[in-house]
Amino acid sequence: MADTSLSNAFISLNDIVNNFLISYTGPGKLIPDGKRTEVIFHARRCLQEFAYETLKSQFTEEELTFTSPFDFPASMVVIISITVNDPAETLVETSDDDPAEGEYYMDYAAKQIVFNAADVTKGNLVLKYLSNALTTSESAAIPKLAEEALYACIIYAVLANRENTRPDVLQRLLIEKTDKLDKAKSRLVFTNFD
Repeated sequence: MADTSLSNAFISLNDIVNNFLISYTGPGKLIPDGKRTEVIFHARRCLQEFAYETLKSQFTEEELTFTSPFDFPASMVVIISITVNDPAETLVETSDDDPAEGEYYMDYAAKQIVFNAADVTKGNLVLKYLSNALTTSESAAIPKLAEEALYACIIYAVLANRENTRPDVLQRLLIEKTDKLDKAKSRLVFTNFD
């Protein structure tokens, strides 16, 4: 099971897979014999399909021991928070390239986060950020505004990879997937996850 601390704005990939299995698979449903491994595979593929432009997934890296400067992943887009001994103390971003205690500086050219040495020695730093990284982790947290688009993508992908799926059904599912993806994009454009 995923161990993700989520706000009301996010749902874990694990929960999406569970919800999909309950809602879309089983006797009398569009996918009568769906398997969890198949749904997980297609859920991950769907995340890859529109992760960059639609799904800004939240990831938390727990208990990292940093040295200063710390090279951040190329996929990192927005830092939500950096805390010392979570959640005792939250560091504040500064524009100064020589951060004081309780501050950090983002050097985007070098792709590094620079901390004050005193903060590094206090304990574990927990980095929470939004990312467009492709993931296989079920701890990824997907914005709930994109949840329906992900379900539509998964159902289309599952049925498109099966024999004897009627072409008219696939076409309807593709249109639904595209429509829900466009709606998710427009809803997420103006969303502030802070």
